[in-house]
Amino acid sequence: MFVRWLILIIPIGAIYFQYVYSERLVGGLQKSSSNELKTEMVNLARQQLSSNPHLASKRIRVLDLYTQIVAGTNIWLTFIVGEKQNCTLTAFKPLPYTKKPIEVIYFACNNITSINDAAKYNY
Repeated sequence: MFVRWLILIIPIGAIYFQYVYSERLVGGLQKSSSNELKTEMVNLARQQLSSNPHLASKRIRVLDLYTQIVAGTNIWLTFIVGEKQNCTLTAFKPLPYTKKPIEVIYFACNNITSINDAAKYNY
């Protein structure tokens, strides 16, 4: 009886798991459309830019936002600051139960110096 029940329940569980997690591929890199996460990352980018008074007040235009679910979430944000700087911010957001803040892993800005750079970033 237990074996029959097990044979029935395993496929149902697999179908349910696939349905629930079809939007989020665990371990896979995927483009994110979450406005909440985008806002959180732009605020983090503003904190990183605050050390440079020339860039701190400039407008930020988000180009890409990617996430990767691991033991937490890796987040990559690519954006343009003030129409002159292409920036990349990589951060790690720990699992909620840890109650730890987002940690910046990498942050860098480069000048957009040519028309090729502008085309590369859909400027």
